[in-house]
Amino acid sequence: MMAADETALRSLARRIDAGGFTGLWIVFHDYSARACAKWIPASGFHSAVLRGAVFARANLNFTIDDHQVENPRFGADTGDFFAVPDPDTLAPIPYRPGIARVYSHLHTEDGDHWEGCARGRLIAAVDGLKERGFTAQVAFEPEFTLFRPDEDGLPVPGDGSTMYSVERMDIQHRLLADIEHALGEQGVDIVQIGSEYGAGQLEINLGHTHPLKAADDTLTLRETVRALAREAGLHASFMPKPFEQAAGNGLHMHLSLWNADGSEDFSSGDGQLGLSGEMEQFMAGVLEHGRAICGVASPTVNSYKRLQPASWAPAHLSYGFENRAALVRVPGSTRRRIEFRAGDHTGNPYLALTALIAAGIDGLDRELDPGPPAEGDLGHANVQALAEQGVRFLPRTAGEALDAIEGDDVVMKALGPVCGPELLRVKRHELARYDRHVSEWERDVFFERV
Repeated sequence: MMAADETALRSLARRIDAGGFTGLWIVFHDYSARACAKWIPASGFHSAVLRGAVFARANLNFTIDDHQVENPRFGADTGDFFAVPDPDTLAPIPYRPGIARVYSHLHTEDGDHWEGCARGRLIAAVDGLKERGFTAQVAFEPEFTLFRPDEDGLPVPGDGSTMYSVERMDIQHRLLADIEHALGEQGVDIVQIGSEYGAGQLEINLGHTHPLKAADDTLTLRETVRALAREAGLHASFMPKPFEQAAGNGLHMHLSLWNADGSEDFSSGDGQLGLSGEMEQFMAGVLEHGRAICGVASPTVNSYKRLQPASWAPAHLSYGFENRAALVRVPGSTRRRIEFRAGDHTGNPYLALTALIAAGIDGLDRELDPGPPAEGDLGHANVQALAEQGVRFLPRTAGEALDAIEGDDVVMKALGPVCGPELLRVKRHELARYDRHVSEWERDVFFERV
């Protein structure tokens, strides 16, 4: 099998040789955004770069904790795909001397681009935007929490300092400096690092860039933070709601519209909240398909323990100016853009952005109107106040969110004939296992009382 652009791949092989690397990790991310890879020794660089690393398609029918789904589409008899390196993603892994990594496009055994490739679905969505005369700039805001083991080996927050405190940054100074350096070496632009609301919680704001690179960068950040935290004797958890009383970890997506060559900002204008007419239509599409996007960006049972009213995470289908209780926030302190606030790290960022952009395109094509912005702190508003503003809830459970994906033709078409159905298959299997699980809470409440 040979990838489409053989010249670029041969150039990549020469760059890897020139870098003096002893090993190459060829990485793809499954529908749960797990980083999966093959380690290629120096002797195999050229053939692996040109041909790709082979994986069984059945890999994509496993849950995040390695359980194969019931009635899998991809089983022992369904063959392989090839993870063919994307030359633009080559980077050293600074904390693993001699190792480089490269992200990949998934190809069939015949050499065609495979529709099961999440990065490929995002590229198709961006191409659809370009066909309409636009491109997008995207930035993610990943949140995570640092934990350390207590004397019994149980996780407790890595520090007890308060939000936005200098103290937390001082306590974690060495780790944060290592993270900043390692991400810089991998070509990831950090805008700022902040102590967040929860004990041990941090947020790293990434720079605005092309949608594909933005998704690549947030996955690079996650692997880098987890690896360096392990070496520091800590655990970095990106879990949406690690404990009932703990702050949740989100993955906010910021998006602005530009002209096709990226030279002119099309987000600002004389419309509502300082948005352009095109940006208003794009945002209206996001709201129209907001429940399905929420399902793609937050597809697990734990996600909906974070997306609760009065939690600083969105629970309502709405938009607002500087309103962090809304699903879509229009920031006011810098140039205009939209921020989609319902995502978390259990979603695949390639697929989440695919759904977001496809929804925006639908808004542009249909010239949708977002209506008036929501007012007030929606998380503390009563039912009547919400009804008066026409504000509805986002999905309240993972099952409801997954049904919203399946029922949205625009989002399902954008996810394609493989990624959409298989995302649903995997996440519904995880949900079914959760529903069958008997928890300690159930025993505490019912065991001696029934």
